[in-house]
Amino acid sequence: MRELDLSAIRARLENKSGPTYWRSLEELAETEAFTEFLHREFPAQASEFTDPAGRRTFLKLMGASLALAGAAGCTRQPDEAIVPYVKAPEEIIPGKPLLFATAMTHGGFATPILVESHMGRPTKVEPNPEHPATKGGTDVFAQGSLLDLYDPDRSQTIRFRGEIRPWSEFAAAIQGALNSQRAFNGAGFRLLTETVTSPSLGAQITALLSAFPAAKWIQYDAVSRDSVRAGAKAVLGRDVETRYKLDQADLVLSLDSDLFEQEPGRLRYARDFSDRRRLTNGHTTANRMYAIESRVSNTGSMADHRIAVRASDVDGVARAIAAGLGVAGVSAGTLPKNVPDTFVAALVKDLQAYRGKSLVVAG
Repeated sequence: MRELDLSAIRARLENKSGPTYWRSLEELAETEAFTEFLHREFPAQASEFTDPAGRRTFLKLMGASLALAGAAGCTRQPDEAIVPYVKAPEEIIPGKPLLFATAMTHGGFATPILVESHMGRPTKVEPNPEHPATKGGTDVFAQGSLLDLYDPDRSQTIRFRGEIRPWSEFAAAIQGALNSQRAFNGAGFRLLTETVTSPSLGAQITALLSAFPAAKWIQYDAVSRDSVRAGAKAVLGRDVETRYKLDQADLVLSLDSDLFEQEPGRLRYARDFSDRRRLTNGHTTANRMYAIESRVSNTGSMADHRIAVRASDVDGVARAIAAGLGVAGVSAGTLPKNVPDTFVAALVKDLQAYRGKSLVVAG
């Protein structure tokens, strides 16, 4: 490869006016290798398109390809009969959507939504503006839930060993298996579900377990809240779910918690937090948020002060903050190198200044 003549390149640049852009020194020097590469960069033999004969051949082949592609749409479709309603539903008007109030569960918690339907087919998820749990908001999980209805991989029928079976055969098979357990009070019966908070479904499962006293009901989630429940029991002595009042918080500290994306009540929290940042309705000062997290999150993107640490280092930062606040029995933890002592001191000072109006959320 021929060496570049840098002096010649400098001389050429001195004679140019205005901005000059290049992606490599070879492009700037306009070497033979780069010129050949640029000549052959696009489709094979593109440089020969200037030849009238080659260009005519190319256009002939492209025209034939388009004609053959269009011929595929000329096949005769099978006849389909359009049968009207014998008794048309009163609320269904062709071309006019219907909205149904319903709820979507995520992690055992319900998100109230409105589902837009056209001719009996759900087509869009909308927020429910009249429900206090979300204050008229939806998230990506609610919007994406509609795709489950039209998933081509979703099972359309009941199958047994790869063969389609009717529902009656499935009911008979499961009923036979349950009957065989009655003599043992269901000692060999296990019911596996995700987290269930629906009163109706819970009542049905309770009735089933009452008929099989020795059976066991197991609830499992890939990402569970077992640690949250264990923490509530350790502090309060019972299994409770904390509800945060962000509309009353002047200072929020998030310790590796995505309060606006993962936590139950996230839609309500996001709306309450945003409302406190609007200097309206008598508010003269906005709230403030600190985020100490191990990943990028929606909560961290909203924070006024954010520091990224490893997940294993969050405990040390939390201990340093607790020790600074004078929490009994807590010793100062080891701070990561990227968390200065001045940051912790300023955070502790703010928490003390907003005592009674601050909120600490741990993930």
